[in-house]
Amino acid sequence: MNTKMRLTNTMTPRWSFLARTGTLLFVACSPTQRSDTNTPNLPSPGAVVREPVLPGELGNRVDFTVHRELWVTHQRDSEISILKFPSGELLDGFSLPVGTQPHIITFHGGKYAYISGMGNGTLSIVDADSRQLVKTLNFAPALCHQGKVSPDGTTMLVSVFPTRMLHKVVVDEANGSWTPVSSVEFPVGKAPVCTVFRSDGQRAYVSTMMNGIAIVDVPSMTVLGTLPTDGFIACGMIKPNPHADFALVAAGGSGGHIYILDMKNDQLVDRGTLGAASWHSLNINREGTLGFGTSPLSDEVVAFDLTTQPVTKLRTILLQPIAGSGNNQPDAMGGGDPIVNDTLPVSLRAAGQLALIDTDGFEIKRFVEISDPSPPGAFSTMTCIGCSVHGVTVRPRHGERERDDHRRD
Repeated sequence: MNTKMRLTNTMTPRWSFLARTGTLLFVACSPTQRSDTNTPNLPSPGAVVREPVLPGELGNRVDFTVHRELWVTHQRDSEISILKFPSGELLDGFSLPVGTQPHIITFHGGKYAYISGMGNGTLSIVDADSRQLVKTLNFAPALCHQGKVSPDGTTMLVSVFPTRMLHKVVVDEANGSWTPVSSVEFPVGKAPVCTVFRSDGQRAYVSTMMNGIAIVDVPSMTVLGTLPTDGFIACGMIKPNPHADFALVAAGGSGGHIYILDMKNDQLVDRGTLGAASWHSLNINREGTLGFGTSPLSDEVVAFDLTTQPVTKLRTILLQPIAGSGNNQPDAMGGGDPIVNDTLPVSLRAAGQLALIDTDGFEIKRFVEISDPSPPGAFSTMTCIGCSVHGVTVRPRHGERERDDHRRD
C-alpha cells in the first residue's frame, strides 16, 4: 500500500539553535522542582493469541554497510520483522519464545539488540547480525518494559512494572557478557517506565507511572528525587546525541506537554502544550527544530515547531490505512534516538502496519503491512499486551555511537 499525502514543508535550522534556545530558557522559565511521589494504580493487561507468520528468508539480507535496518516488534505474536530502512522492504525476521510479547528494542553499538518482554518479564539479548538469541535475563513473571544501555556502554538499566524495580546490569558487549548486579525499588504506584542517561552515565532519569521523572544515582542505585510532569511519559525522552546533557521530553497531559530536561541542574523547563486528541510517543529531527508525537485515539501524528516558545503545533498527519477512527492507533516512533534518514517510522498498533513519513515534506511515503490487525478492545492501550505491532527501532551501524557520528545520513 502506497498512500501518499503531500503537505507543506517549513524550516531546518540545526541542533545548536535548540541548545542555545534551551540555555536561554533555563533562565527565562520557571523550572519544575523535585516533589514527593503520589500513588496511582497500575493498569490491567489483556491478551490475544494468533498463529505465527513465517520470517523472511535469510537470503533477503542486504549489505549492512549500505542499508540501515528497521527492527519492528510483533508484540502479540512474539516475532521480530527486520526491514530495509528507509525504503521499508522486508529483509528478515525471527521468532522469540512463545509468550515473550516483545515491546521495545534498543541498541548501543549496533552489535546486539535488547528486546523487552511484556508477556514473560524477560530481556532478550539478540546478536543483531546472526539474529540469534544469545542470552535471556529473567526479571519478573511479566511486564519488563525497557532495557537501556548507558552512553559508555558499560551499564544497562531495565525497568519492570509489576515489581516497581529498576535493575542494573553490567554490560560487556565486546566479550558478550551481561550481569545483573543491583536494583532499586520505586515507590508504590510509581513503577519505572523508560530511562535516559546523563552523558557521563552516572545519573539516569526514569519516567514513572502515571506521571513524573525519577532522578537516579546510577553507582548507588538510589532514587534522589522526582520531577513532576503533566501526565505520563511513554518513553518520550529524546537526546540529540548520547553526549548531550539535555533531552526533549513529552508528557501525555494537555494533549502533549513538552519540556526540556536539564540534566546538569536536574530541572524541567516548560516548553508548552499541543492540545492533541491523545498522546503517546515523541521523536524529533536531528537538527532539533521539529518534533512529532503520536495521537493513537485520533489515528494522527502531530508535527510541531521546536524553535518557538511555547512550542507551536504545525499540523496533523492522518494515518488510516484501515478506515475508521481508532482502527490504526499510531504508537511508537523509534527506540529513543532522533530521526535518521529524514524518515519517521510509526507503528500502527491496531492496524498491524508501519507508516514511513518523510519529515522534510510531511509526506506519507508508504504503509507496510507487518501483521494481522488487533481490533480496538483486543489489547491493552497502556501495556500493548495483545497488540499487533509496537516497537520500531533503527539499528545503528557498528560503532556509529562510539564515533559520535551525528552527520546527516
